[in-house]
Amino acid sequence: MLRRLALSLIALSLAAGLARAQESASFAEPTVRSTHGDWQVLCVLNENLLEECFAGQALDDQTSGQRAMTVMVMKAPDGTTALRITVPLGVLIPSGLNLTVDGVSVGEVGFVACFPDGCMTQVGMSDEVLGQLKGGSQATVTVHDFDNQPISLPLSLTGFTAAFNDL
Repeated sequence: MLRRLALSLIALSLAAGLARAQESASFAEPTVRSTHGDWQVLCVLNENLLEECFAGQALDDQTSGQRAMTVMVMKAPDGTTALRITVPLGVLIPSGLNLTVDGVSVGEVGFVACFPDGCMTQVGMSDEVLGQLKGGSQATVTVHDFDNQPISLPLSLTGFTAAFNDL
């Protein structure tokens, strides 16, 4: 009797674990919480069912329709801010990525990793860089192709401040 009860409890806990895993998998897709100009605030439930949000913008190539760049800004609970930029595969990795705001270079960063959907940078943002993004109107992300030719990708800052403040 005790053994049957223990087996039943184990079966119930496994079923509950599977149900939670299936539920959390369905929460993995971000939803748009708000739109501010060219920026969106997107949120997703993490594995602990807590909402995590980021401000983001995606740029598609007008000719091919393929994703040319994805930019995300995230605030950590400790108040720090991170900037993640993902560009398509085929970039010259050693050249990294350069970000300018209204024609003024903000800095260069290296790529952290490449995945099937592109190569990614992620850096902590200083208050100075954050201020430049908030005060700017147009940013440019520059990467290099395999022939070391620069490829400049426009990044609108319209709505950035409102989206950041909405995080």
